[in-house]
Amino acid sequence: MEDARDLVDQTVLVKLDSTEGLEFTGIERDCPFFCRVAAVDEIGMWVENKKFVTIELKDSFGKCIPKTKQVEEMNTVNFLLPWRKVITVVKFPDKDPEELAGEALGSFGDDDKRIGFVK
Repeated sequence: MEDARDLVDQTVLVKLDSTEGLEFTGIERDCPFFCRVAAVDEIGMWVENKKFVTIELKDSFGKCIPKTKQVEEMNTVNFLLPWRKVITVVKFPDKDPEELAGEALGSFGDDDKRIGFVK
C-alpha cells in the first residue's frame, strides 16, 4: 500500500478515537467496525453504510405525518470519517475482506441498522 488512496473500494477495519457526533451515521459505539471505503481526501475517508434509515416527517403539502404512519426507508449512503477521529485502519491484503467481515460480524438480521461492528 502506497497511500490512503489504495483503500478506495476496499473493506477495512476502522478504530476511531471517539464516535461523538457520528452516532446518526450508524456508528453507535466506540469499538472497531468494518466498512467499505468509497473515497479518501485530505479531510478524511468517505465510507459506506448500506443500512442508513430515513423517515419522512412531512408530506408533500408540508403537513406533519403522524408517527403511526411514518415509514422507515433503508438507503445506501457515503459519509465522512474525519482523519482526526481515525486511530487506525486495518487492511487485510491476503484475505477476502467481505468474508472476513462476515465471520467477525456474524448475523445480526435485516433489522440491524449498524454498519458492521465486531462482536
